[in-house]
Formats: sequence, structure tokens, C-alpha cells
Amino acid sequence: MTLSAEKAIESIHTMHVLIEKIFSGVNSDEDLPLLIQHFSENFEMVGAAGKKFKFEEVKQLFANNQGKMPDIKIEIYDEEIISHNQHTIVLTYTEKHTKESGILIRRSCAVIEEIQDQMLWRFLQETFTA
Repeated sequence: MTLSAEKAIESIHTMHVLIEKIFSGVNSDEDLPLLIQHFSENFEMVGAAGKKFKFEEVKQLFANNQGKMPDIKIEIYDEEIISHNQHTIVLTYTEKHTKESGILIRRSCAVIEEIQDQMLWRFLQETFTA
């Protein structure tokens, strides 16, 4: 069975709803573990500033930032599938963070794998837009 592009795009939105809840502090105790379940244990990320993060560092980043951005709002749009095969999708999307202090917009590229019927993020590259 081929990995569903719709499920991959849905996972982007699901994860960012959880991220907004965690960063804003309106999350429940289940939200952080639920977010972490979306990542492969081999997950790697290159943040918009160019720093590389491994899975354990990403988990710590979310744990350390719980409630630290009470006014954050996250929008996801312009999703586009770049490559799609039976088990992996590469896609891009725009992520807009709005806070009282300003707006940050990133263009991101993600590799999402389907393993045992679960959508798992394997890689993420973020780039600030001008």
C-alpha cells in the first residue's frame, strides 16, 4: 500500500497544533508524549539558523520550552509534495509563527516515513524566509 499524501500533510498540521499548545502552555500532560510519538528515533533536524539537532535534543527542546511562548500562534500553509514512494514522502510547507514580538516565517522540507501504519518524521530542514 502506498503512503498517503493526505496523511503526511495531516501529520504536519497535527504536530504543529501540538507544538503550539506545548509552547503556549495550554497543553495537557499527554501532549508532549503524543508529539514525541510522531518522530522516528533516527530523526534529525537542521533548524532555520543552521544548527543540527538529533532526536534526543529535539525532545529536550520541546520539554524545555513548555509554556515559554504564551502568545504564539502557528499557521501551516503552501504544502507541496516533492517526492512520494511506497513508504516515504518528501514535502515542503510554510510555517508562520506569530507572537506579540513579531512574525517569523520559515519554509521547511520534511521527510516522513510510514512505519507500521504510523506517520513518523525522519528529517526536517527549516529555512527563514525573507
